[in-house]
Amino acid sequence: MKRSKQSSNTKRMVYILTATKPQKYKNGRSRIIYIGTTGKGTQRPAVSAVNKASEAFGELRGVREIEVYIVTCGGRRSVPTWEHLESSLLAIFGARYRQLPKYNRKRGSIRYAEDVTLFKRKALEQIILKFQAAK
Repeated sequence: MKRSKQSSNTKRMVYILTATKPQKYKNGRSRIIYIGTTGKGTQRPAVSAVNKASEAFGELRGVREIEVYIVTCGGRRSVPTWEHLESSLLAIFGARYRQLPKYNRKRGSIRYAEDVTLFKRKALEQIILKFQAAK
């Protein structure tokens, strides 16, 4: 088994859980059902995927598979960039679809306007749009 350099060194990351069937939101459809962060390395997305998948399979009609995507960013001294990235992605998702992903309960641990300015807005939007349902 070969381990990637990212997975062995990255302790904290943001992950996106997607369903194969697009979900209905107030302003369109997206495959994203959860955006989360971890401080425990690469096992947390897998554990979260199993937990969310068991919920989704019982609640979301037609969902047979859940995929996990890891989103990372460069570090900055004394800045928890993974928390800002999670909050930024949730803010962009909320602005586009006018609600949080199906299994997110809160907006993220950081709620400041500068969250989105730490990253290029266009890059964040491209990440969210990657999982948009085809029209």
